[in-house]
Amino acid sequence: MAEIEVVTRGLQSPYGLAFDADDMMYVSESGAGRVSCLKEGRLVPFAQTGSRPRGIAFDDSGDLFVAESGRHHLILISPDVAVEVYASSCKGRRLVSPEELCFSPTGDVLFSDAGHGVEAGDGSVYRANLDGEVTEIISGLSSPAGMILSEDAGVLYVSERGHNRILSLEIDDDGNHQEQQVFVELKDGHADCLLFDKEGQLYASVPGQGILVIDPEGATIRTIDLPSKDVSGMAFGGLEFNILFACADDAVYRIPLEVPGQRPFAGPRSV
Repeated sequence: MAEIEVVTRGLQSPYGLAFDADDMMYVSESGAGRVSCLKEGRLVPFAQTGSRPRGIAFDDSGDLFVAESGRHHLILISPDVAVEVYASSCKGRRLVSPEELCFSPTGDVLFSDAGHGVEAGDGSVYRANLDGEVTEIISGLSSPAGMILSEDAGVLYVSERGHNRILSLEIDDDGNHQEQQVFVELKDGHADCLLFDKEGQLYASVPGQGILVIDPEGATIRTIDLPSKDVSGMAFGGLEFNILFACADDAVYRIPLEVPGQRPFAGPRSV
């Protein structure tokens, strides 16, 4: 594997990473209550979210979605930097602590809500459709965080931090949960962010350990060590999608890979 490089430093508790259509990198800074972007090698503020932004993702119309855990809702930031609340409740029940998000092929936003903490066991995974209507996919999880869909969108993988494990949830064509299994039990740690590469290997950022690479059978085949093991958010980028970017401590690192990443779904919101 090629040498790991520092992209930028000086961030305040960076967590989420995402790239826009022009391959510009955006980072959520939970400690600063904002999303910043890297322009010409310099990190500059992009938008204030109000509290503790976590996972971020762009759709195909250029809107940036943010899981804002401190303000208990999903935020949509349009290309002209207009900030609006996209979803804040499900059937009258307020969201508690949105953590991570990803898109389905239909444009729905899937997102995890950590609930009131590990002991409460009231975490959930939700789906918000194009109109912002929110449906609960699964409940009763212990502080769920990272999530990613399989390449065929038939299985949703979710990190359950309270039990140090990653779950696999079979999803039907309507986006409803059908069957749940434990994909992998993690030793001495939990995963924050999940990504797939094109060979079906799962990348899991585990604070204190680094980035675990897990094969389709659930076995850890290697660990990517960063200068700081306080790793959180990740994203694939580059023209060939074969560069892994990862947040750790106050920095973002660049890690060239031989196997390209699985491109995330963005949804047909621009149609």
